Amino acid sequence: MKEIKHILILTPGFPRDENDSVCIPPLQDFLLHFRSRFRNVEFTVVAFQYPFDKSLYKWNDISVFSLKGRNLKRDKIFVWDGALTIAKYLAEKKKLDVVHSLWFGECAFIGNRIASKFNVKHICTLMGQDVSAKNFYLRLLNKNKMTVVALSHNQKVLFNKLTNYEVDTEIFWGVPSQEYNYDAHRDIDLLGVGSLIPLKNFGLMIKIVAQLKNHFPELKCKLIGSGSESERLLKLCSKMKIERHFEFLGNQSRENVFGYMRRSRILLHPSLFEGSAMVFAEALANGMNIVSFNVGYARETHKWKIANDENDMLDKVRDLLSSNLNHQPVNLFPIESTVEAYAKIYGIIN
Repeated sequence: MKEIKHILILTPGFPRDENDSVCIPPLQDFLLHFRSRFRNVEFTVVAFQYPFDKSLYKWNDISVFSLKGRNLKRDKIFVWDGALTIAKYLAEKKKLDVVHSLWFGECAFIGNRIASKFNVKHICTLMGQDVSAKNFYLRLLNKNKMTVVALSHNQKVLFNKLTNYEVDTEIFWGVPSQEYNYDAHRDIDLLGVGSLIPLKNFGLMIKIVAQLKNHFPELKCKLIGSGSESERLLKLCSKMKIERHFEFLGNQSRENVFGYMRRSRILLHPSLFEGSAMVFAEALANGMNIVSFNVGYARETHKWKIANDENDMLDKVRDLLSSNLNHQPVNLFPIESTVEAYAKIYGIIN
């Protein structure tokens, strides 16, 4: 074990308190489990945009600086200056060994500045839609000044295609194993979880349910999430005459999401793109089977069917609904492996 490390996390958002379970859950799980495993590591978090008030507070005994960016362009320069000032303060106190930025965007931009100025290592974790041709930071930033971490093989391939650079390593966002009675009755046939935006493609879920309702007259489906597509999806559900089979649940706490997962047979995730999709790992850990396209973490197993197109997705869902499904939990992405992998690139263990 090496000496104490002080790690600065740069992130667009962070939970405002310990009860804010829906703000970047993988980061929350990671920090809690990392500190449990390596008690001589200190984290400081700088949240650029959210919470929407400027403050210094404690989250599970971790210091958090909220810079109140509120996604306003006019305040961006002040947010960046605030992050640099905090880094300078930590460096002067000899409390800056590693800077770890999330998303290949402004946090990575400032992370490079901090790493160069104070001669520390910079690690940037790709998160999802930041790996896009629309993201000018992919062209702007010097990738040789950072260790780039992809969440999945699919994300790694796309990053290389867009930048001609290879990521340095792949580390998935892991989840804790769940403890519950997996033999309990599952009264929900299909569950969807995610933001109701075009990219998540939940209109396809509604169309699939409409085609299945005659074959499965007691079919029960629920969709968790909210977003710009909410009204359109509600109208589509009405047009397809599946209101008896399909319920919109809106946003739910993470605890409630897990509760619905433990009542559900199949996660239907028709998203067209994912950096990782932690919902896959959470669904498997809660005993669900999955049907998805080849996005994010996707990997074919006896509990996870990868569809080639919309018709294939319909066929795979129909086959699973007709099957005697196994709901034993499977954790393909354990949080312990995530912690160990980052400990190595932080320089805490060999």
